[in-house]
Amino acid sequence: MEFHNTPKLTDEVTTALRTQCAKRACTMALILDEANAAGARGVEYTRRAVYKYGQFGGQDIRKKMKNPDDLEEFAEYFGVGLDANIYEMERLVWDEKRLYIDFHYCPYVAEWLKIGREHKEIGELCEIAMEGDRAIEDTFAAFRFTLGKTIAKGDRVCQIRFDKT
Repeated sequence: MEFHNTPKLTDEVTTALRTQCAKRACTMALILDEANAAGARGVEYTRRAVYKYGQFGGQDIRKKMKNPDDLEEFAEYFGVGLDANIYEMERLVWDEKRLYIDFHYCPYVAEWLKIGREHKEIGELCEIAMEGDRAIEDTFAAFRFTLGKTIAKGDRVCQIRFDKT
């Protein structure tokens, strides 16, 4: 399998922020390794930890919002600013019923490849990392999160979808 994950944005700030993401990706993979080596349920524990991290992010967004059921208002806070550059996000749809974003670059996948992870494991690590977005979804009862294609599985984009329920 070939990964399609070449950054187009290479400015100093974006590169520095991607380095921080890469450190998180590496740390997550190594914690998973250590837990599994110790006979613990590494995947389960790592998923729960990433989910809790996502809850913090979801609560931070929720605190800023006037109406936590308003998907358009949510879109003002999710996937904006420097985060948009890190992942080279493209907003496809942003309205009262849908927020659809494609990520064209993933610093996590880049790091997992760099530290020698196998293709199958990269897909599994991605699924664990997406627990953060699933936790954000759970913070907002009016939205449903769907993960479509992913760079980690060899696709050209990661499809992040939020739909109003």
